[in-house]
This record gives sequence, C-alpha cells and structure tokens, in this order.
Amino acid sequence: MNYHITYGTSNYLKTLSEKFEGEDGSFYLLEGAEDAALIHKTEKESLFESGHSYEAIEEAGGFEGAEYIVFNNIPVSSEGRPLFEDRFKQRAGKVEHEPGCTGIIILRPKDSETYLVSSMWKDESDFEAWRQSSSFEKAHKQKDTSEALPQTVFTGKPYIKSYRIIDTQ
Repeated sequence: MNYHITYGTSNYLKTLSEKFEGEDGSFYLLEGAEDAALIHKTEKESLFESGHSYEAIEEAGGFEGAEYIVFNNIPVSSEGRPLFEDRFKQRAGKVEHEPGCTGIIILRPKDSETYLVSSMWKDESDFEAWRQSSSFEKAHKQKDTSEALPQTVFTGKPYIKSYRIIDTQ
C-alpha cells in the first residue's frame, strides 16, 4: 500500500482533497500546530505535485476511530535500512495493543531517507498516557545502550510531529 503526503495550509489542502474527490483510495486531512497534511492512501502513484511518497512495510489497525496522529520522523541511511526495518518488525511493546491506540503504520520512504512511524490514537490523552507507561519504557529500553541500533544507521535526529484528523474521504 502506498501513502502519499503533501503539506500546506488547511484551507489549501481541503481544496486539494475536494479536487481529488472520487479518485481511488482514501484521503485524510490532518491539522497540526505548524502546518497541515493531506494523506492519500492508495495502490496507485501520487496525485500530488509535491510532497513525499511511502510504502507501508507494516500496518496494524488504522485511521478509523482515530482523532490524533503522531508521525515519528526517523532519518535512516540507505545502508541502515535493512537493520532499521528488522528492528521495527520485532519491536517491543506493540503499541497498537495499548489503550486508545487505533493503529500503527511503518512507512518506508520512496523519495527521501526519512521513515515515518505513524501511530493513530483516539485522542491526545491516550498518546500521552502511553508515553508515561511501562510499555513505552519497555519499547525504548535499548535506547542509549549497547543493544541500540548503531548511530551509523541514522543520518539525523528523529523528530515528532502531531496532528488532528479534521476530514476524511
């Protein structure tokens, strides 16, 4: 499954999603503190003139029932991709089983080096509760230890962006 994401203002992306109404796939309009994002989930190529394209390498659950979306942006070197993907396929904690989590999608970039680990939540408080939980601690226990992935796997520091779903079609 392909995920194509473009960014801009909420108004512009709403107009863009209306333009593509009736096209194959699903569209999700997200609004964050700094920008908005439009996601197109489809088997086909991107309809967007700009943005990024990804291939889902693992999906559990989904957007249905979610109001709060978190993108963990992780820059990974081309040499580090197999190791990174293997680690995520064996990830501890299995966040999708946490209260309030509706799903997780691991997205491999087609046109950049930044993976997106997208988790979907019923609301922000569910995400914050997970971040304070022993499950979160277990899932991240190898960080800064000899069990962690080598720093050479990464080409930059990961960062998180969060959004609210404001429209779907």
